[in-house]
Amino acid sequence: MPIVVRYLNDSNQECTLRPTPFISVSSNINKLGGGDAIGTTYSITLTGTILESQGFPYARDVNGNLFLGEGSADLSSGGVIVGPYESFDSTVGHSDYYRPPVQVVPWNYKLDAILFKQKVIRALFAKDGQRLEISPVHGDAPAIVCFPRVVGVNFAEGNYVERCEYTINLEADTLLDKDLNVHHDGNPLNLEHDAVYNYDLGVQVDESGLMKTGAILDYKDPSTGNPKPGEFVNAVSEDWSIEVDESRGENLDHPRSYRISHNMNATGKTHYYPDPLDSNNILKKPAWEGARDFVQNRLLPPDTNIASYPNVMTQIGSGTLNLISAYGGYNHVRTEQVGVTEGTYGVTENWLISSGTAYENYSMSISSDLGTPFVTVSLDGTIAGLSAISPSGSDYGGLGPNYVPSGAYDNALLKYHDVSNTGQFGLTSDIYARANRAVAVQLNSQPTSVSLGLNEFNGEITYALAFDNRPLNIISGVLSENISINDTYPGDVMAIIPVIGRATGPVLQYIGGRTEYKRDLSIELIMDYTDIPYDSGRNSLLLMKPSTNEPTRTQLRTLIKELSPEKEPGIRKYFISPPSESWTPKEGRYSFNLSWIYELDK
Repeated sequence: MPIVVRYLNDSNQECTLRPTPFISVSSNINKLGGGDAIGTTYSITLTGTILESQGFPYARDVNGNLFLGEGSADLSSGGVIVGPYESFDSTVGHSDYYRPPVQVVPWNYKLDAILFKQKVIRALFAKDGQRLEISPVHGDAPAIVCFPRVVGVNFAEGNYVERCEYTINLEADTLLDKDLNVHHDGNPLNLEHDAVYNYDLGVQVDESGLMKTGAILDYKDPSTGNPKPGEFVNAVSEDWSIEVDESRGENLDHPRSYRISHNMNATGKTHYYPDPLDSNNILKKPAWEGARDFVQNRLLPPDTNIASYPNVMTQIGSGTLNLISAYGGYNHVRTEQVGVTEGTYGVTENWLISSGTAYENYSMSISSDLGTPFVTVSLDGTIAGLSAISPSGSDYGGLGPNYVPSGAYDNALLKYHDVSNTGQFGLTSDIYARANRAVAVQLNSQPTSVSLGLNEFNGEITYALAFDNRPLNIISGVLSENISINDTYPGDVMAIIPVIGRATGPVLQYIGGRTEYKRDLSIELIMDYTDIPYDSGRNSLLLMKPSTNEPTRTQLRTLIKELSPEKEPGIRKYFISPPSESWTPKEGRYSFNLSWIYELDK
């Protein structure tokens, strides 16, 4: 049963160990603490004996010369000398019919011979991933092929005169047959996925369940037929945690939110496999890449249904918080940790778990002043949108061909429109309702001032508003209105006669009679943006005047009629002084002034 090592994976340097060492192969199923299998590691132990004058490798003296064979035969002639320090003959030693020739080692060179052979064996197993074959004695076709990692080479203590015992410990992730088909006895991921593990992406499974020759390490999921990267790990850790997000407020309108964090880390194993284009060329899959494939294949994929993403309730929350139907995951962030030299890979994920797509914090203050009859309620708030974009979404550099997410700013804007009645406020506005509940008077549903701050980069909208309990506007569609009424009542009619030198001033003489009744009306309006002309010309500037457009025209006429002396009791007659109006079209300011002189019957 020859043991053949392909030195440096060169097909022309096949080195056979003789005497053939004993071989032990054990399967170690890698299991997590919970009992789940994450693959298999094959431990291979070669227990052999070095003889100073027999077997391979050949012995050389301290000057590097081969010891001669029996009958002074030159062993370097007629054969193909290969391997480290040119100490193996690739033409002999593969079976009992081709035993290596016996060397003649003088008694005083036996130690040199054994120490040299130790050096050769150390050099032969100094590199990981070299092709190792275990072959039967009936021919050269190997029964087992693998590309192991070298764990250690140990030589037993002794006087090293005639022999030396040695032990070589190897480990491999897969065992192959002569055609490089993988043995299915505990391959990584087969136990969990019932997948076909193979070395070829482009071939089909035969009736025996084996894949035909190839070399790329991969496996196919029978349910989808999609290939996935091979995973070779020997340690995995995963944990979930959930906690209340104390930075966000809580009330009936805004239930508390939570933060979920997820950590997954893996330690991989360096794996060697044949090139699909040239089976003599052995490729290396670094340990960190195997760990990366393991972790990435188990990360929760983005879901187009925001309410179910992240679907973590099977891991955490079920039965304790019961957030399955009411909450969704947002602001998903992933960070990677790659330990190239350590062969590790880890991902940390964080979500904000919320019952809505945005959250709002606000503060309220109430003030009153003896100089004004109105109570003022001020609100300052911040609306922060929650992002439904996955870390691999198009906004973050990924492709995301079928995923149309909503960003943080979009959701913040939707929230603001919702609480502010699309910026119109009014009785149905949530912001107005909050302010109105805070005081005992009825507030005007239109704020006296509005200030907005927009931060698209952070997905935030800030607002500052003030409400008071001023009466509702009479004229519709105006931002503000001011109505001033000035009544002048009758007084005495007198003559004022100046007298030169009179110390007490002029002489006042009542001449009989009374002055007239008089009423002055002033109306001032500030129109909203819909009445601001953005063009020039008569139509845009003059005909946009409120007194020429309905319904303002009729409302003004009705208001003026209500305030005229015509409604006064005992009115006998009244006259109208020339009215005047002022219109500043580019500012939307309008004023109307009118005076009446009237007479009562008493």
